[in-house]
Amino acid sequence: MKRDIWKMMLLIVIGGVCCHVKMMGCYPLVAMWFVAVYMEEYYRGPFVAFQYLFMALWLPIISLCRYSISLLVWMVVIAIFERMHLRMKALMKSLWAGLIMVGIYYGGTVVSVVGRDKLPLAVLEGMFVSGAGFLLNRPVSLLAQWEMVGAEKAQAKMPIAQVQNYSEAMTGLAKYMENLVQPKETASAEQKVSLKQELRHRICAPCDKCNVCFAQGGEMAMALDALVDSVEGGKALDQETLKKITTQCERAELLMQEAVSVFEKIELNLSWYRRLCEHREMIAGQIDAMAKVMGDCMEEELCCDDKEKWQLLQMRYHLKDAGLKVSKMHMYQRKNGARRLEMELRAVWGNCITIREVLGHLEACSSCLWISGEGNRSIVGREKTCYVFVQKPKFLCSYGVAKYVQTGQEISGDSFRGGRCEGCRFVMALSDGMGSGPAANRESETVVDMFFRFVQSGFATEVALRLMNAAMIFGADTERFSTLDACLVDEYTGIVDIYKVGAHVSFVKRKNSVEVIGAESLPMGASVNLDTIPYRSYLEEGDFLVMVTDGVLEYLHVEDPVEVLQDIIEEMSEVDAATFSRKILERIMLFTGGEVKDDMTVLTLKAMER
Repeated sequence: MKRDIWKMMLLIVIGGVCCHVKMMGCYPLVAMWFVAVYMEEYYRGPFVAFQYLFMALWLPIISLCRYSISLLVWMVVIAIFERMHLRMKALMKSLWAGLIMVGIYYGGTVVSVVGRDKLPLAVLEGMFVSGAGFLLNRPVSLLAQWEMVGAEKAQAKMPIAQVQNYSEAMTGLAKYMENLVQPKETASAEQKVSLKQELRHRICAPCDKCNVCFAQGGEMAMALDALVDSVEGGKALDQETLKKITTQCERAELLMQEAVSVFEKIELNLSWYRRLCEHREMIAGQIDAMAKVMGDCMEEELCCDDKEKWQLLQMRYHLKDAGLKVSKMHMYQRKNGARRLEMELRAVWGNCITIREVLGHLEACSSCLWISGEGNRSIVGREKTCYVFVQKPKFLCSYGVAKYVQTGQEISGDSFRGGRCEGCRFVMALSDGMGSGPAANRESETVVDMFFRFVQSGFATEVALRLMNAAMIFGADTERFSTLDACLVDEYTGIVDIYKVGAHVSFVKRKNSVEVIGAESLPMGASVNLDTIPYRSYLEEGDFLVMVTDGVLEYLHVEDPVEVLQDIIEEMSEVDAATFSRKILERIMLFTGGEVKDDMTVLTLKAMER
């Protein structure tokens, strides 16, 4: 607020100085400065009041009458246009100012208030006021809006330090829980000693030979050690040891039965302990995933209002000149260098302005091309609405699918989906449920749906996969697994990350080669430890990414199905993604004899330059 007052005072003082500058008997700087400031709509009331006061104090009576009437008529004309909600740009406003000044001067010559010999000078003055007023309007606008960008950014600033503290605390908690995970695979030496002591007290204590049998280094003690080891390993006791125990111990049969019973209890305890460790490990993984989500919230986008302040001011000026009221304007930059522009807009004149016109004004003062966000309205009306514009990406991805349902089934167990997420990331996923039919379809559809929900919400892909895997493990009452073959394409750079969770191989078809992408991993929900490291590749214009389910390759009846499918894809001509998928399946059916022994799905992505 204080800075606004100082800027207003600066504009008023300059207006007062202009009243002392006389040029060829005129005071053109007065009208010029008045036009430039008044068009900005920046504290109009105080500025007009002080400017008229300065003119009354320092201008001659004839000049006072001429300039005060000319500027008053000009303000009335501007008010009429604004009341009628008619679009009037800064250039048109300044031209009206010059014409009105010339017209008022000509009226003065008619009533003999001024001389006709100075009429050409008045025309030149009007041209000067129009041109100079229009040119000065932009510096005045930049001055008025200079601090607004910083002030709005301060209000929108996130508590980064607090979020970082939360993230570090959760990461520490996850590490602490991971340290608690120490699974025991077998019984320890201490447990073996305690087992021998328990056998001694429960079976051998009443016997007179107990001390002799359990004496360290004795023949019977070594036989008991062999008994314990054999029971632990699940192996049969060798005949020599068995003979020693039966000949020297009266309760040999009871002793061996009790040893097996105790070891069964130990194994049961170990089984529960392993299960507990798995749960601890999974909970630790979820806590660590939440910490990564918080970290992504801080690093996903960087506000670059200060860096691009001049460009933002230029955009504000162009949009204002087009009849738009701009507020809360911010520019963000993602890790890949792509920019996002966010602002609140409303139309001041007329009924509406199309988004196409807005994009034209943004590109007029920017070094990059922009596209409208998917949630934007097609027009800007008089109601204030938030609009998002993103930098135009280099690539445009599309996808197509072809599928066959297993013979005897009505519903395929495979599910797929493709679409574009925020930040111009194209996502495609394919899942193969366990078996076929409605049950498999529900499982695969759940996996694909969860994956898209997480990715579209802004979760990192690795975090999304870990959360999904945990949900599958905890939520399943029976062992039902689903594969997931997913890819994320950055349409700005062409970089594609491919994630395979129990999925079959994929193929990237380039102009002169076909790349095979494969990874060995368990399906979703099969293990606590999930491999989420992606395979990274790069797509160029005209490249295809092909994903298939196992039914496509398992029934080709050839020595190397992957190589055969690779040759089929390499021979394909460049068509749209849907036709590409259909032609692949048609060729595959030639190898299977027309039989569909399992659900077959081919999902293809095609990258094209915009």
